[in-house]
Amino acid sequence: MVTLGIDVGTTHTKALALDTESGRTLALESAPTPVVRDADGEAHRPTQVLQTSLELLEAVVRQLPNRADVEALCVASVGEEVVLLDAAGAPIGDAIAWYDPRGLEEAAAFMAGPGGDLPLSLRRPPDATFSIFKLIWIRTHAPEVLERATTWTDLGDYVLHGLGAELVMDWSHASRAGAFDIVDRAWDHDTIEAAELHLRFPRLVPGRTVIGTLEPALAERLGLGASVALVSGGHDHLCAAYGAGVRSTRELFLSAGTSEAHLSLLEAPLTGEAARGVDQGCYVDDDTWYAHVNIHSGHFFQQWRALLFDGVDDAAMYDAIAAASTSGICFDVTDDLRLGRLDSVPYDAGRASLMRAVLEGLARRSSVIIERLEAAAGQPYEVVLAAGHPTRVPLWRELRQQAYDRPMARVTEPETTAFGAAVMAAHAVQGELATDLVAGREPSR
Repeated sequence: MVTLGIDVGTTHTKALALDTESGRTLALESAPTPVVRDADGEAHRPTQVLQTSLELLEAVVRQLPNRADVEALCVASVGEEVVLLDAAGAPIGDAIAWYDPRGLEEAAAFMAGPGGDLPLSLRRPPDATFSIFKLIWIRTHAPEVLERATTWTDLGDYVLHGLGAELVMDWSHASRAGAFDIVDRAWDHDTIEAAELHLRFPRLVPGRTVIGTLEPALAERLGLGASVALVSGGHDHLCAAYGAGVRSTRELFLSAGTSEAHLSLLEAPLTGEAARGVDQGCYVDDDTWYAHVNIHSGHFFQQWRALLFDGVDDAAMYDAIAAASTSGICFDVTDDLRLGRLDSVPYDAGRASLMRAVLEGLARRSSVIIERLEAAAGQPYEVVLAAGHPTRVPLWRELRQQAYDRPMARVTEPETTAFGAAVMAAHAVQGELATDLVAGREPSR
């Protein structure tokens, strides 16, 4: 059997075909995720994302020896993005990018006003990037757009809907919406009413749920059978963790990319002081929660790389950094995880020393986050399991190993999120037979 996984990421969208018997990736294709930039900020145009996903699927299935082996497809995507839909299910406008500042002011006003005393807000204060604040921004600045909408969903579930699935939202994306009770696994209507949002919120389902079959015309276009199951996926970092085989509360999963997610599983949500400053939500299975702290390490790194090593290839840059000393230079990320600062920079500091200080500072902040999650969970982690493009760099692994001072392993599957989506598709149609489908890992040295 073959399953397909799509990962709609911040910078790139990937499609992958998985042989569920061998656990081997049969084909992988990637393309830039389309981004729309205007005076308001950055967004994703849902129709373009769907078209990119279809083109990647076409390229992947062309490489398969037998397309009839494909039985299921699942989609993972970035979180916090809002796809508004009209009565016919067509998208209205663009989806504000998860990292776009639109909604931040609305979040502060909501928490200082009608949302601050809501039971859900008091139990688990929402992050300012959550979807509900983007909806409030649209209600405030583009009310005519919101008036045309009858419902909404996230980007990944929109792609599934465009392929023929029922319109839903999976629990892990709902956990990043700001109006979802992760214990009851239901929308919180008090929060929705306080936000003055008068549109239908989508039906909720756990990840790994069959929510339809591939639309016949698309099945014909792709050369696939008419009964290919469409399976609910989840937030990209969580699907990556699932593909990496994270099933235990004793593992810390580190998904390193544009943003750096520190994630561990919980048997029950954290409460009280342990929950402070920790994002929580439903995992991509149907019975587990997660604790999560995110830092925009990739943004910090790329900012300093552009300033210090613009036009220099990665190999030459890392060789220079590896040979450099920080000479007491300190880079730190502030406690709110939004600002970085350099201290104690001598007048003769070279660019390699500055860049090494940035990498060491990001590693130290990551270690602090891991210790914080350990304290919240009340148990140590047996291993830090790292995935993502930066983990391929020996210097990155060396600096992280020094900072963590604990066992560390690297996921060898290069596209863990798309792989995880394909594994979720396999689990949906095979059940427990797919339990052993996990990405390879190797100890870090």
